[in-house]
Amino acid sequence: MYKVIVTTDYADDQLMNLAKEMLKGKAEIELIACPKEEDLIEKCQDADATLSGYEPFTDKVFAALPKLKLVSILSIGYNFADVDAAKKYGVAVCNNPTYCVNEVADHTMALLLTLNRRLFNYNAAIKKEHVWSARMEKGNIKRMNTQTVGLVGFGNIARRVAARMQACGCKVIAYDPYVKQEFADQFNVQLVTLDEIYEQSDMISLHALLNKETEKLVNREAFEKMAAKKPYLVNCGRGGLIDEDALLEALQTGKLMGAGLDVFVSETPDLAASPFTKLGDNVILTPHAAFFSDDAAYEQKVLAVQHIIDFFEGRGDKVPVLNGIRSPKA
Repeated sequence: MYKVIVTTDYADDQLMNLAKEMLKGKAEIELIACPKEEDLIEKCQDADATLSGYEPFTDKVFAALPKLKLVSILSIGYNFADVDAAKKYGVAVCNNPTYCVNEVADHTMALLLTLNRRLFNYNAAIKKEHVWSARMEKGNIKRMNTQTVGLVGFGNIARRVAARMQACGCKVIAYDPYVKQEFADQFNVQLVTLDEIYEQSDMISLHALLNKETEKLVNREAFEKMAAKKPYLVNCGRGGLIDEDALLEALQTGKLMGAGLDVFVSETPDLAASPFTKLGDNVILTPHAAFFSDDAAYEQKVLAVQHIIDFFEGRGDKVPVLNGIRSPKA
């Protein structure tokens, strides 16, 4: 028997019931929310594995937990876990890369279409001003099959966004330094430089993982390069991909036509104080909800627990480990 501690503070009854049923006879499971480093260090001393959300698994944490063998992350993103430090201490870290790819692609497409068709303004005009006029958006709406969509990152989700936007007639280009053109050709997507994304796109969607290389990738310099096109910007990835001060300035000065933001730098933003909640209707905000459907929420939990089972039962090849460790340390 091994011990699993659920460290996330958003564990619900469904997660705990599923985990207990799936791990019955295999592991002891306990729910202990650990939002801070010191909580993880104090509460997880006897854990062989954790089932985790956004907790700070740092070098300090891994060094203090010699019994820990696996961190199974519920989400796709894992920027809060230092996977290199984990490897140094022999701890495997895995994420959950497939459970919500269609939901995020659908959410991204919905934001892109809502922005392009200016639905936010029509809705506001009817409800707030009682104005009934199709032509109020004259000069602002372009036919979809004349538009270029630029994707920053070309992974699982971005490829699905590409297919959806191509179905609308859009040309799709992408930037991803880790993908070869021969691969992108299978999806009828041209790989370009990041500057070309900024300079050529009518709509830009962010799908890169957040790490030291991509933090604040979209900054003031990027917005200056976008200014001639005045694109719409959608972010259903990670808030840290964007310099939020620069984004606010770009929206206020008209360098962007609008934005659809599912994420902020903070996972728990102060909405009352946020300047983004005070912007116009051309800025659409959703509460990190792109991943969500009832189906995805269930699959997320099942897969994250199954990764733990597979890891400890010698099926590490089935576990999406991020640092190459596919079996428990002795």
